[in-house]
Amino acid sequence: MSWIATAISATLLLAGSVGANIIWDPVGHTCDTIGQALGQTDANAAVAKLWGDVENLASYALARMDNAANLKGSDPWEYLRIIGTYDVFFDIQHPESATRWEAVRTALSAISKVSQTDYVYMMCDDAYMWADQPDGTLVWTTPHDQTQKIPMGADQVNCARANTGGKNLIAYRIGWPVRNEQNPAYVVMCAKYNSGDIFLDSLNFEAGHSLDEYTTLTTTLFHEFLHVLISNMRGDMAGGTAAGGERYQVAGTQEVRSTYSPENPDSIALFALAMSTDSFFWLTTKAETKQDVWNRFMSAGQEGQNMIVSLGLTQP
Repeated sequence: MSWIATAISATLLLAGSVGANIIWDPVGHTCDTIGQALGQTDANAAVAKLWGDVENLASYALARMDNAANLKGSDPWEYLRIIGTYDVFFDIQHPESATRWEAVRTALSAISKVSQTDYVYMMCDDAYMWADQPDGTLVWTTPHDQTQKIPMGADQVNCARANTGGKNLIAYRIGWPVRNEQNPAYVVMCAKYNSGDIFLDSLNFEAGHSLDEYTTLTTTLFHEFLHVLISNMRGDMAGGTAAGGERYQVAGTQEVRSTYSPENPDSIALFALAMSTDSFFWLTTKAETKQDVWNRFMSAGQEGQNMIVSLGLTQP
């Protein structure tokens, strides 16, 4: 029986309610208890909440971008929140700003329908598919075809290796440049290792804190599915240091802000997360209330006064 046939006949075919070919590990059954692991009543409830979080995060950021121009006169504070946050991550003064704006919109649009993705194999643990070798390398036995054993380098991440020494790898992606029925993209959630927040509604944003402090399973899946869905997303096996590779966290997004930020997954994921926090501004990459922004502008002399006047801001 093929792996697709096995998936179709499996009791836990969670993809049936959320997408065409998102398969939840019918071979290793690592997601059978995902409901309990994620604090939900059952597996289907957990999956629905995950996709709802990811899709809503993207949809809301996309809607904010699409409505920004209309808010310039009617709600200048919200206009500043949207445009200012976008500028932090993508440099709105860039010579190719229109193209970059559309690239970010396209990525958000794709993620807003992520549950409909084809040819993705989800896992909640990966121990059964990796074999450590004496020289430090790994052999990958692909669940969809267990006759296929692929040697991988010593730098290949997996849940066990990347959750030691204080590290907290929440999820990762592995697969082929082009996914199809025979070679799906794998997205692995390291459920038993996760020591952080899971869903967006568990977050409590506070002024003065960085977006780096609010990583969840939701934002991590958002990041990983950008790799799955957008072919030109930058990747990196060197921990965020490879030339031209992806960069991580807020500091990494600032490194590529004026270059390839629309192709950097964390830039898009953190922008979307920032947009979800209606009460906070992220113009300095740390959360500020409206009053904080006003006070900062007022203390910035003529430059700050010019910002207030040009934007039409009123005192909170």
